[in-house]
Amino acid sequence: MKKFKAEAFDIMQYFYGMVHDPIIHSLIKFRGHIDERALIKAVTISADTIPLIRSCFNAEARHPYWEDRGFTGEDIVHVIESNPCIESQKLQLFASKIDMAKEPQLKIYIIREEDYDTLYILINHMVCDGAGFKEYLYLLAGLYTQFRGSMKNIIAPAPASRSTSQLFDGFNFIKRLGILFSKYDLSKQKEQEKYPLQGDENNPLFVTLEITKQELSGMKTYAKEHGATVNDLILTAYARVLYKRTGNERIIIPCPVDLRKYLQPGEKHGICNLTSNFICDVHLYEKDLFTDTLMQISSQMKVQKANKNCLKSVKMLELAIRLIPFRAMKKAFNKFFTIPVTSFSNLGVIDKSLLNFDNIMITYTYLTGAVKYAPYFQIAVSTFNDSCVLSSNLFGTPEDEKSIKEFLMSLKEELPF
Repeated sequence: MKKFKAEAFDIMQYFYGMVHDPIIHSLIKFRGHIDERALIKAVTISADTIPLIRSCFNAEARHPYWEDRGFTGEDIVHVIESNPCIESQKLQLFASKIDMAKEPQLKIYIIREEDYDTLYILINHMVCDGAGFKEYLYLLAGLYTQFRGSMKNIIAPAPASRSTSQLFDGFNFIKRLGILFSKYDLSKQKEQEKYPLQGDENNPLFVTLEITKQELSGMKTYAKEHGATVNDLILTAYARVLYKRTGNERIIIPCPVDLRKYLQPGEKHGICNLTSNFICDVHLYEKDLFTDTLMQISSQMKVQKANKNCLKSVKMLELAIRLIPFRAMKKAFNKFFTIPVTSFSNLGVIDKSLLNFDNIMITYTYLTGAVKYAPYFQIAVSTFNDSCVLSSNLFGTPEDEKSIKEFLMSLKEELPF
C-alpha cells in the first residue's frame, strides 16, 4: 500500500486529539433526494485527489505516516432510512467518531426522509481545515454532477502539495528569519478564565442559531460604516458575552486566519490544513459600549492583517516536528503550544454556485468544528446564501445545552442589525 508523509499540521491536529476528537462537520439539507449511487462514485474518485480520505494514520511508527488502504465510496457513504428513532439517531451519527487507525477519514450519512435527504458529512481535521473542507465539498459536488450527466471517463484533479513549506516559498532566508523572531505570543490564553460547563462525555450537543439575510445585511452596513468587518462584529459580541458571563475583564480569543493568502500567486495547493490564528486580546469594562469593544478588536485585526507574524507559529511547528522525535513531541506538546480553552472559528462563506449537486436545491447548510469536551468551548460561524449560522458543539449536560443556547442568543442580541 502507498504511504504518505504526515505533514506538520496533520501532527498538530493529532495532538489536539488530547482535548477533542478532531473532526469537522457539515450538514446539507436538500429539497428532494440525492442519487446515492452517483454520490458513492463521486466519493470514490475524489480520493484520487485527496487519497488521505481512503487512508489510515499510523501513529505507532517512529515517523508517523498515512497508509492508503483503498477504501471506496461504498465504505464511506451510508443511507439511513427514516424510522421512529431518527431524531436521536441523527445526533449520534453527527457526533460519531473516526478511528483514524482503522477507518476512512471521511464519513457521509444520507438521512432519507419522505420528501428530502440530509447529508451529515464528517472529515478528520488532520486531513484538512475548514477552507480545505469546503474545497473538498465543491470537488465532491462537481464530480457528483458529472456522474449524473452524460460525461464518461471522469478524472479527478491530481493531488497537490499539503506541506506547510509552500507558505514560505516566496520568502528569502532573511524574511523567514524575521517571521521566526516576530512578536507573536503562542501562549497568551494559558491563564484564561474558563466558561463554566459541566460536561457529559456520553451526551453530544449541537447547538445552532441563525442570523437571517436581513440581519446579516444590516451587520454588513454597520461594519462598513465603522471601518470594520462582519467577523469583527461577531468577535466583539463574543468577547462582550464572555465578559458578562465570566466577569473576566481581559478576554483573549484566537481568531483563525486562512494562510492560503500567503501562497505565491497561481500556486496550486492541495486540500489540507493551512490555518493559523490572529490573537484577539481586549479589556472590557461595565461602562463600555459595543463600539468601544469593536474599535479595540478592529484595530487589532488590522494591525495583524498588515504583517505576517501569524506565520511564526507555523514555522515553529515545522522546526519542532523536525527537531524533536515524535514520541517526545507527543509528551511535550503542551509545553510548546497552547490548545485554546475558549476559541472562535469562522469557517467562511460556502459558495452556493460551487456547492451544487446537479441542481438539487439546498434548503439549509452549515459547517462546524469538533464536538468539544468541557471545559473547552468554541463558537463557530459559517455563511451560506447570505445568512449565517452560529454553532457550538459540546459533550455536555442538559444544563450545558441551555447555557449554550442562552450564550448564542446573548451573542446575537449584542449584534447591531
